[in-house]
Amino acid sequence: MKNKCYRLAVICMTILMTLPQSLLADAAPLPAETIGTETLLPSANYRTHVQNIGWQDWKSAGQTSGTSGQSLRLEAIEITLNDQGYDLGVAYQTHVQNIGWQELKYNGETSGTSGQSLRLEAIRIFLSGSDANLFDIYYRVHAQNLGWLGWAKNGDSAGSAGLSYRLEAIEIVIVAKNGAAPGSTLRPFVSVYNMGVSQTQSQNYYDIDTLRWVYGSRYERPVFYDNSLVQQKLDVFYGALENSWVQANNADFMSFVTSYTTNPSFRQNLIGKYENNVTAAIPYNTNNIISVTQEQYTYNGGAHGNSELTAHSFGTKTGDELTLSDLLVIPDSQISAKLTAEFQQLKNTDPGYSDIDLTAIAAKLGANSPYYLTTTGVCVFFNPYEVAPGALGRVELIIPYTRTDLLVDVETLI
Repeated sequence: MKNKCYRLAVICMTILMTLPQSLLADAAPLPAETIGTETLLPSANYRTHVQNIGWQDWKSAGQTSGTSGQSLRLEAIEITLNDQGYDLGVAYQTHVQNIGWQELKYNGETSGTSGQSLRLEAIRIFLSGSDANLFDIYYRVHAQNLGWLGWAKNGDSAGSAGLSYRLEAIEIVIVAKNGAAPGSTLRPFVSVYNMGVSQTQSQNYYDIDTLRWVYGSRYERPVFYDNSLVQQKLDVFYGALENSWVQANNADFMSFVTSYTTNPSFRQNLIGKYENNVTAAIPYNTNNIISVTQEQYTYNGGAHGNSELTAHSFGTKTGDELTLSDLLVIPDSQISAKLTAEFQQLKNTDPGYSDIDLTAIAAKLGANSPYYLTTTGVCVFFNPYEVAPGALGRVELIIPYTRTDLLVDVETLI
């Protein structure tokens, strides 16, 4: 009888939480005992198979299953419920090294592997049954190199993908529907965006008389594989950049061919090979953010070629580009002064940067200054000749992620 009353109370609370606040303004608050006690809530029982240990004892109601500080991988998990008389079940699936997401398992079945030394990397947990809409199931994991991540719930992914990080421990809690989470829900899952770099254009000219290549160009760009609206938006962005390069390169190529084939003096004086090459790289791909760099090297005769770097960063949930201002905690009006002071420190401590022009740097720094993310910090840069003699090359300032006086928390920005 007591459980039936509690079930009725939870159903009533669920209905009330969907009503407009104006209808509830004059209603008397429910007494605390109507919500019930923790002992009446369903709870999860779970155990994990741990590297070098095997199956651990069953844990429940938010207790930690697994290990901490021992660098031991979880290899499998089993989950059941104390349903407290409710029509409830539990389903779960794990992301396994070299396998990916396995099929769903149910009510005590083993998810993962045994005897294969494969790590669990992520997990999703769902409630099932006619009473599943009365509760939320929360879970969080301790992952290699990441520590405890935020709480995920109701089938959301917890852990990581694409980083080869093992799960080391897990905690699971069931709460009343729309009840407070057991802790922070920020960053429950970390993954790399499904992308790569590909050469998409090339153009060359071979002189059959001298048996040498005299013109060469190629274009690399990021390519995206997730087949989503975000992927489409990023493809449009980089497609426009590629088309712009193709048009300019075609014009340069035709001009070169004309000069080379009709101007003997040009042909005789040619040193080396004319080049127009764009090389792409992905220096950062995690925490729902990607940074892409493209370095264009051109040689049109003379003593040396020229190199110019461009960089763009995006949030992979929306495909929107992130400006430098988005990553800084300081107001836009202070960006120039604050970052110029950082370049001043660099000039004072690095002999290689003794000739950088701080006045030019201050004039160019702002909310939209070029930058890219790395594994250690945010790199603000200037191309050769912009703020220093060309011999110095590219001028770069790395702002470590630990500099919370300058940077937002990149791990939880998106």
